[in-house]
Amino acid sequence: MQEINKNNAARNYWLLGFILLVLFMISVGGTTRLTRSGLSITEWQPIKGTLPPLSESEWKEHFEKYKATPEYQKVNSHFELADYKKIFFWEYMHRLLGRLIFFFALIPGVWLWRKKQAEGRLVLALPLLVATQGLIGWLMVKSGLNHAPMVSPFMLATHYFMAVATLIVAYYYLSKRRPRLLIELTSPQRSLLLLLGLAITIQVFYGCLTSGFRAGLYFNTFPKMGDSYLPDSALTFTPFLNNFFTNPVMIQWVHRWLGLSTLLLIYGSAAAFIYQGGRQFIRVFMHLISVATIQVAAGILLILWSVPIPLAVFHQFFAVLVILGFCNLVFRIQKPTFGAPGRT
Repeated sequence: MQEINKNNAARNYWLLGFILLVLFMISVGGTTRLTRSGLSITEWQPIKGTLPPLSESEWKEHFEKYKATPEYQKVNSHFELADYKKIFFWEYMHRLLGRLIFFFALIPGVWLWRKKQAEGRLVLALPLLVATQGLIGWLMVKSGLNHAPMVSPFMLATHYFMAVATLIVAYYYLSKRRPRLLIELTSPQRSLLLLLGLAITIQVFYGCLTSGFRAGLYFNTFPKMGDSYLPDSALTFTPFLNNFFTNPVMIQWVHRWLGLSTLLLIYGSAAAFIYQGGRQFIRVFMHLISVATIQVAAGILLILWSVPIPLAVFHQFFAVLVILGFCNLVFRIQKPTFGAPGRT
Protein backbone atom coordinates (compact mmCIF):
# COMPACT_ATOMS: atom_id res chain seq x y z
CA MET A 1 0.00 0.00 0.00
CA GLN A 2 1.25 3.46 -0.89
CA GLU A 3 2.25 5.44 2.19
CA ILE A 4 1.13 9.05 2.07
CA ASN A 5 2.32 11.80 4.36
CA LYS A 6 -0.96 13.43 5.43
CA ASN A 7 0.85 16.66 6.31
CA ASN A 8 2.44 16.97 2.87
CA ALA A 9 2.38 20.68 1.99
CA ALA A 10 2.09 20.26 -1.80
CA ARG A 11 -0.92 17.95 -1.44
CA ASN A 12 -2.62 20.32 0.98
CA TYR A 13 -2.04 23.38 -1.21
CA TRP A 14 -3.44 21.44 -4.18
CA LEU A 15 -6.55 20.51 -2.23
CA LEU A 16 -6.97 24.05 -0.92
CA GLY A 17 -6.62 25.45 -4.44
CA PHE A 18 -9.18 22.95 -5.70
CA ILE A 19 -11.65 23.91 -2.96
CA LEU A 20 -11.24 27.62 -3.69
CA LEU A 21 -11.79 27.03 -7.41
CA VAL A 22 -14.98 25.04 -6.75
CA LEU A 23 -16.25 27.75 -4.39
CA PHE A 24 -15.62 30.34 -7.10
CA MET A 25 -17.31 28.04 -9.61
CA ILE A 26 -20.42 27.84 -7.42
CA SER A 27 -20.57 31.64 -7.26
CA VAL A 28 -20.21 31.95 -11.04
CA GLY A 29 -22.87 29.28 -11.45
CA GLY A 30 -25.21 31.22 -9.19
CA THR A 31 -24.64 34.40 -11.18
CA THR A 32 -25.24 32.48 -14.41
CA ARG A 33 -28.56 31.20 -13.13
CA LEU A 34 -29.74 34.48 -11.60
CA THR A 35 -28.99 36.45 -14.78
CA ARG A 36 -30.91 33.83 -16.80
CA SER A 37 -27.76 33.04 -18.77
CA GLY A 38 -27.70 29.28 -18.32
CA LEU A 39 -29.66 28.43 -21.48
CA SER A 40 -27.67 30.71 -23.80
CA ILE A 41 -25.43 27.91 -25.10
CA THR A 42 -27.61 25.21 -26.61
CA GLU A 43 -24.98 22.53 -27.26
CA TRP A 44 -22.54 20.59 -25.12
CA GLN A 45 -19.14 20.50 -26.79
CA PRO A 46 -16.50 19.65 -24.17
CA ILE A 47 -13.58 20.15 -26.60
CA LYS A 48 -14.78 22.43 -29.38
CA GLY A 49 -16.74 24.58 -26.95
CA THR A 50 -13.54 25.65 -25.19
CA LEU A 51 -13.24 28.56 -27.62
CA PRO A 52 -15.94 31.26 -27.77
CA PRO A 53 -17.31 32.52 -31.11
CA LEU A 54 -14.44 34.28 -32.88
CA SER A 55 -16.26 35.91 -35.80
CA GLU A 56 -19.52 37.72 -36.40
CA SER A 57 -20.83 34.78 -38.40
CA GLU A 58 -20.13 32.40 -35.50
CA TRP A 59 -21.94 34.72 -33.09
CA LYS A 60 -24.95 34.83 -35.40
CA GLU A 61 -24.94 31.04 -35.65
CA HIS A 62 -25.05 30.70 -31.86
CA PHE A 63 -27.75 33.35 -31.61
CA GLU A 64 -29.92 31.60 -34.21
CA LYS A 65 -29.73 28.38 -32.18
CA TYR A 66 -30.74 30.30 -29.07
CA LYS A 67 -33.71 31.79 -30.95
CA ALA A 68 -35.11 28.26 -31.30
CA THR A 69 -35.32 27.80 -27.52
CA PRO A 70 -38.42 28.39 -25.38
CA GLU A 71 -36.54 30.97 -23.32
CA TYR A 72 -35.99 33.22 -26.32
CA GLN A 73 -39.49 32.71 -27.69
CA LYS A 74 -41.32 33.23 -24.38
CA VAL A 75 -39.02 35.49 -22.37
CA ASN A 76 -36.28 37.15 -24.43
CA SER A 77 -37.83 37.63 -27.85
CA HIS A 78 -36.77 41.29 -27.68
CA PHE A 79 -33.08 40.34 -27.57
CA GLU A 80 -30.65 41.61 -30.16
CA LEU A 81 -27.22 40.08 -30.72
CA ALA A 82 -25.62 42.46 -28.21
CA ASP A 83 -28.06 41.31 -25.53
CA TYR A 84 -27.31 37.69 -26.33
CA LYS A 85 -23.57 38.24 -25.96
CA LYS A 86 -24.10 39.39 -22.37
CA ILE A 87 -25.85 36.21 -21.24
CA PHE A 88 -23.51 34.06 -23.35
CA PHE A 89 -20.58 35.44 -21.34
CA TRP A 90 -21.71 33.99 -18.00
CA GLU A 91 -22.58 30.53 -19.31
CA TYR A 92 -19.33 30.41 -21.28
CA MET A 93 -17.28 31.40 -18.22
CA HIS A 94 -19.12 28.80 -16.15
CA ARG A 95 -18.27 26.03 -18.60
CA LEU A 96 -14.70 27.24 -19.12
CA LEU A 97 -14.10 27.29 -15.37
CA GLY A 98 -15.42 23.73 -15.18
CA ARG A 99 -12.79 22.61 -17.68
CA LEU A 100 -10.08 24.45 -15.73
CA ILE A 101 -11.11 22.73 -12.49
CA PHE A 102 -11.07 19.32 -14.20
CA PHE A 103 -7.49 19.75 -15.38
CA PHE A 104 -6.46 21.29 -12.06
CA ALA A 105 -7.75 18.15 -10.35
CA LEU A 106 -6.20 15.77 -12.89
CA ILE A 107 -2.75 17.03 -13.82
CA PRO A 108 -1.31 18.12 -10.44
CA GLY A 109 -3.13 15.19 -8.86
CA VAL A 110 -1.43 12.60 -11.07
CA TRP A 111 1.93 14.30 -10.49
CA LEU A 112 1.45 14.20 -6.71
CA TRP A 113 0.34 10.56 -6.88
CA ARG A 114 3.44 9.58 -8.84
CA LYS A 115 5.53 11.37 -6.24
CA LYS A 116 3.65 9.41 -3.54
CA GLN A 117 2.33 12.66 -2.10
CA ALA A 118 -1.40 12.07 -2.74
CA GLU A 119 -3.74 9.10 -2.39
CA GLY A 120 -4.61 7.29 -5.61
CA ARG A 121 -8.31 7.12 -4.82
CA LEU A 122 -8.36 10.89 -4.20
CA VAL A 123 -6.59 11.62 -7.48
CA LEU A 124 -9.10 9.39 -9.27
CA ALA A 125 -12.17 10.69 -7.43
CA LEU A 126 -11.79 14.44 -7.94
CA PRO A 127 -11.57 14.52 -11.78
CA LEU A 128 -14.33 11.90 -11.97
CA LEU A 129 -16.59 13.99 -9.74
CA VAL A 130 -15.90 17.13 -11.79
CA ALA A 131 -16.61 15.31 -15.06
CA THR A 132 -19.85 13.90 -13.65
CA GLN A 133 -20.80 17.38 -12.50
CA GLY A 134 -20.29 18.66 -16.03
CA LEU A 135 -22.57 15.95 -17.43
CA ILE A 136 -25.27 16.72 -14.84
CA GLY A 137 -24.93 20.41 -15.68
CA TRP A 138 -25.59 19.69 -19.35
CA LEU A 139 -28.60 17.49 -18.53
CA MET A 140 -29.89 20.35 -16.40
CA VAL A 141 -29.49 22.81 -19.28
CA LYS A 142 -31.11 20.36 -21.68
CA SER A 143 -34.16 20.18 -19.41
CA GLY A 144 -34.81 23.85 -20.18
CA LEU A 145 -34.34 23.70 -23.96
CA ASN A 146 -37.44 21.74 -24.88
CA HIS A 147 -40.74 23.01 -23.45
CA ALA A 148 -40.60 25.45 -20.51
CA PRO A 149 -38.15 28.39 -20.51
CA MET A 150 -36.50 27.17 -17.28
CA VAL A 151 -34.36 24.29 -16.14
CA SER A 152 -35.84 21.59 -13.93
CA PRO A 153 -35.55 22.74 -10.28
CA PHE A 154 -34.80 19.13 -9.34
CA MET A 155 -31.95 18.95 -11.85
CA LEU A 156 -30.75 22.26 -10.43
CA ALA A 157 -30.74 20.70 -6.95
CA THR A 158 -28.86 17.65 -8.26
CA HIS A 159 -26.29 19.91 -9.93
CA TYR A 160 -25.78 21.91 -6.75
CA PHE A 161 -25.53 18.87 -4.50
CA MET A 162 -22.97 17.31 -6.83
CA ALA A 163 -20.82 20.42 -6.49
CA VAL A 164 -21.20 20.23 -2.71
CA ALA A 165 -20.30 16.52 -2.71
CA THR A 166 -17.13 17.31 -4.68
CA LEU A 167 -16.21 19.97 -2.14
CA ILE A 168 -16.86 17.62 0.78
CA VAL A 169 -14.57 14.93 -0.64
CA ALA A 170 -11.71 17.41 -1.08
CA TYR A 171 -12.34 18.95 2.34
CA TYR A 172 -12.39 15.52 4.00
CA TYR A 173 -8.87 14.77 2.82
CA LEU A 174 -7.68 18.27 3.69
CA SER A 175 -9.18 18.04 7.18
CA LYS A 176 -6.97 15.07 8.07
CA ARG A 177 -4.23 17.51 8.99
CA ARG A 178 -6.45 19.47 11.40
CA PRO A 179 -6.25 18.89 15.18
CA ARG A 180 -8.72 16.27 16.41
CA LEU A 181 -11.67 17.02 18.68
CA LEU A 182 -11.50 14.31 21.34
CA ILE A 183 -14.85 13.28 22.79
CA GLU A 184 -16.72 10.12 23.70
CA LEU A 185 -19.98 10.73 21.87
CA THR A 186 -23.12 9.76 23.72
CA SER A 187 -26.11 8.30 21.90
CA PRO A 188 -28.05 11.61 22.18
CA GLN A 189 -25.09 13.52 20.75
CA ARG A 190 -24.86 11.15 17.79
CA SER A 191 -28.57 11.65 17.21
CA LEU A 192 -28.11 15.41 17.51
CA LEU A 193 -25.36 15.42 14.87
CA LEU A 194 -27.50 13.28 12.57
CA LEU A 195 -30.48 15.58 13.04
CA LEU A 196 -28.36 18.67 12.39
CA GLY A 197 -26.85 17.19 9.23
CA LEU A 198 -30.30 16.19 8.00
CA ALA A 199 -31.74 19.65 8.72
CA ILE A 200 -28.91 21.37 6.84
CA THR A 201 -29.30 18.99 3.89
CA ILE A 202 -33.06 19.50 3.62
CA GLN A 203 -32.68 23.25 4.02
CA VAL A 204 -30.14 23.40 1.19
CA PHE A 205 -32.45 21.28 -0.97
CA TYR A 206 -35.29 23.74 -0.35
CA GLY A 207 -32.91 26.56 -1.16
CA CYS A 208 -32.41 24.95 -4.57
CA LEU A 209 -36.17 24.60 -5.05
CA THR A 210 -36.66 28.21 -3.94
CA SER A 211 -34.19 29.28 -6.60
CA GLY A 212 -35.48 26.94 -9.29
CA PHE A 213 -39.12 27.97 -8.85
CA ARG A 214 -38.18 31.63 -8.17
CA ALA A 215 -40.14 31.24 -4.96
CA GLY A 216 -38.31 34.08 -3.23
CA LEU A 217 -40.21 36.59 -5.37
CA TYR A 218 -43.69 35.57 -4.22
CA PHE A 219 -43.84 37.25 -0.79
CA ASN A 220 -41.45 40.02 0.22
CA THR A 221 -42.49 40.49 3.83
CA PHE A 222 -41.09 38.95 7.00
CA PRO A 223 -41.96 37.24 9.31
CA LYS A 224 -45.45 37.11 7.79
CA MET A 225 -46.07 36.20 4.16
CA GLY A 226 -48.42 39.02 3.26
CA ASP A 227 -51.09 39.16 5.95
CA SER A 228 -50.57 35.70 7.44
CA TYR A 229 -47.84 33.31 8.49
CA LEU A 230 -49.12 30.60 6.13
CA PRO A 231 -51.00 31.96 3.08
CA ASP A 232 -53.95 30.01 1.73
CA SER A 233 -52.17 29.76 -1.62
CA ALA A 234 -49.54 27.53 0.01
CA LEU A 235 -52.00 24.64 0.15
CA THR A 236 -53.83 24.80 -3.19
CA PHE A 237 -52.03 22.04 -5.12
CA THR A 238 -53.32 18.48 -5.35
CA PRO A 239 -52.35 15.95 -4.27
CA PHE A 240 -51.46 17.61 -1.00
CA LEU A 241 -47.77 16.58 -0.96
CA ASN A 242 -47.21 18.38 -4.27
CA ASN A 243 -47.42 21.64 -2.35
CA PHE A 244 -44.09 20.83 -0.67
CA PHE A 245 -42.26 20.21 -3.95
CA THR A 246 -43.89 22.28 -6.69
CA ASN A 247 -45.87 25.09 -5.00
CA PRO A 248 -43.55 28.14 -4.84
CA VAL A 249 -45.45 29.66 -1.91
CA MET A 250 -45.13 26.54 0.25
CA ILE A 251 -41.50 26.11 -0.83
CA GLN A 252 -40.71 29.63 0.38
CA TRP A 253 -42.59 28.97 3.63
CA VAL A 254 -40.63 25.78 4.33
CA HIS A 255 -37.33 27.39 3.39
CA ARG A 256 -37.72 30.41 5.67
CA TRP A 257 -38.93 28.51 8.76
CA LEU A 258 -36.67 25.50 8.36
CA GLY A 259 -33.75 27.94 8.09
CA LEU A 260 -34.61 29.55 11.41
CA SER A 261 -35.18 26.15 13.02
CA THR A 262 -31.81 24.90 11.78
CA LEU A 263 -30.09 27.96 13.21
CA LEU A 264 -31.67 27.31 16.61
CA LEU A 265 -30.59 23.67 16.36
CA ILE A 266 -27.02 24.81 15.73
CA TYR A 267 -27.15 26.99 18.86
CA GLY A 268 -28.48 24.08 20.90
CA SER A 269 -25.86 21.68 19.53
CA ALA A 270 -23.11 24.14 20.41
CA ALA A 271 -24.31 24.32 24.01
CA ALA A 272 -24.52 20.53 24.30
CA PHE A 273 -21.08 19.82 22.84
CA ILE A 274 -19.27 22.62 24.65
CA TYR A 275 -20.84 21.48 27.93
CA GLN A 276 -19.43 17.95 27.55
CA GLY A 277 -16.41 18.46 25.29
CA GLY A 278 -15.03 21.64 26.82
CA ARG A 279 -13.27 24.56 25.25
CA GLN A 280 -11.99 22.55 22.28
CA PHE A 281 -15.46 22.91 20.69
CA ILE A 282 -15.78 26.67 21.14
CA ARG A 283 -13.87 27.69 18.03
CA VAL A 284 -15.44 25.13 15.68
CA PHE A 285 -18.96 26.01 16.82
CA MET A 286 -18.31 29.75 16.74
CA HIS A 287 -17.38 29.32 13.09
CA LEU A 288 -20.55 27.34 12.36
CA ILE A 289 -22.75 29.73 14.33
CA SER A 290 -21.24 32.76 12.57
CA VAL A 291 -21.74 31.54 9.00
CA ALA A 292 -25.22 30.16 9.78
CA THR A 293 -26.34 33.43 11.40
CA ILE A 294 -25.04 35.45 8.46
CA GLN A 295 -26.77 33.03 6.10
CA VAL A 296 -30.15 33.42 7.81
CA ALA A 297 -29.80 37.22 7.95
CA ALA A 298 -28.97 37.29 4.23
CA GLY A 299 -32.00 35.13 3.52
CA ILE A 300 -34.31 37.52 5.36
CA LEU A 301 -32.84 40.51 3.52
CA LEU A 302 -33.26 38.66 0.22
CA ILE A 303 -36.99 38.39 0.90
CA LEU A 304 -37.37 42.01 2.01
CA TRP A 305 -35.31 43.37 -0.91
CA SER A 306 -36.93 41.21 -3.63
CA VAL A 307 -33.89 39.05 -4.35
CA PRO A 308 -31.11 41.34 -5.65
CA ILE A 309 -28.60 39.26 -7.61
CA PRO A 310 -25.41 40.12 -5.63
CA LEU A 311 -27.08 39.23 -2.32
CA ALA A 312 -28.56 36.06 -3.82
CA VAL A 313 -25.07 34.92 -4.92
CA PHE A 314 -23.76 35.77 -1.45
CA HIS A 315 -26.59 33.73 0.11
CA GLN A 316 -25.79 30.72 -2.06
CA PHE A 317 -22.08 30.98 -1.26
CA PHE A 318 -22.73 31.05 2.49
CA ALA A 319 -24.92 27.95 2.20
CA VAL A 320 -21.76 26.09 1.16
CA LEU A 321 -19.85 27.59 4.10
CA VAL A 322 -22.52 26.30 6.48
CA ILE A 323 -22.13 22.81 5.01
CA LEU A 324 -18.34 22.96 5.31
CA GLY A 325 -18.67 24.29 8.85
CA PHE A 326 -20.71 21.22 9.77
CA CYS A 327 -18.19 18.96 8.01
CA ASN A 328 -15.39 20.67 9.94
CA LEU A 329 -17.10 19.48 13.12
CA VAL A 330 -17.90 15.93 12.00
CA PHE A 331 -14.60 15.15 10.27
CA ARG A 332 -12.51 16.22 13.25
CA ILE A 333 -14.36 14.33 16.02
CA GLN A 334 -12.30 11.43 17.30
CA LYS A 335 -12.90 9.00 20.12
CA PRO A 336 -10.21 9.42 22.81
CA THR A 337 -7.78 6.52 23.15
CA PHE A 338 -6.25 5.31 26.39
CA GLY A 339 -3.52 7.67 27.48
CA ALA A 340 -4.41 10.34 24.92
CA PRO A 341 -3.57 13.83 26.15
CA GLY A 342 -6.53 16.03 27.00
CA ARG A 343 -7.31 19.28 25.19
CA THR A 344 -8.30 22.57 26.62
